[in-house]
Amino acid sequence: MAVIAETLASLRFYGDDLDPEALTRQLGGPPSKSWRKGEVFGAKRTARRTGAWILNADRREPGDLDGQIDEIFSKLTHDLSVWRDLAGYRPDLFVGLMLEQSNEGIELNGKSLSLLADRGVRLGLDVYGPLSRLRNIQIVDGADNATFSIFQATNEEFHEIFPGPGQDMEISEDFAKRVGETRSAQILQAIWERPILKRDAKGIDGTLYYNTERKRHYLPSSKREVDFDDSAINSAQRRLFAENR
Repeated sequence: MAVIAETLASLRFYGDDLDPEALTRQLGGPPSKSWRKGEVFGAKRTARRTGAWILNADRREPGDLDGQIDEIFSKLTHDLSVWRDLAGYRPDLFVGLMLEQSNEGIELNGKSLSLLADRGVRLGLDVYGPLSRLRNIQIVDGADNATFSIFQATNEEFHEIFPGPGQDMEISEDFAKRVGETRSAQILQAIWERPILKRDAKGIDGTLYYNTERKRHYLPSSKREVDFDDSAINSAQRRLFAENR
């Protein structure tokens, strides 16, 4: 049995009376995102239906749920009395299991199980897959013909081009330097054989930049769209990006 291709993990608290700042003080560490009931978000100014406090672990490829549990709970208090006081918010660990094949599995060690049980944290598993779809990459270059075409990559090819956590942008010269000219040519040659019409693309997973040295300084060092400097995006994008960091 192959190991799970990719795992996601988030510790979540929800409650109508949830005060994110108070919860942060009790838990001893900040969330990845949080909000109070009634806060508005998005272009339509929708009100939050309840309060939330959410701490995400980095995505792991291949899957490593034990590592993600350790990452999350090592940042928070070890005082079990605090966790008992917070039981009313019914904390849960959301786990996404992303499959590439039909027969993949993962195990939790005793330490992880004890961490969850001792803190009264429920474990929820969402299984996605197998991940058979190709990933869409838009090419941004000088393009005097204004094509800015989209091509498709396998998961393996995509993660060689965009290897960082949450990375969805790369500069072609950096890619070639990192994997070598021969390997980069092999990957790109395969991708160039998989064009897709923009109207048929169900989202863009990554952007590959060519001939962009003079614009390099505009790209965030993380090479993640959500980390663009606030001066480069509008107010709606600032809210959206902040909620998805």
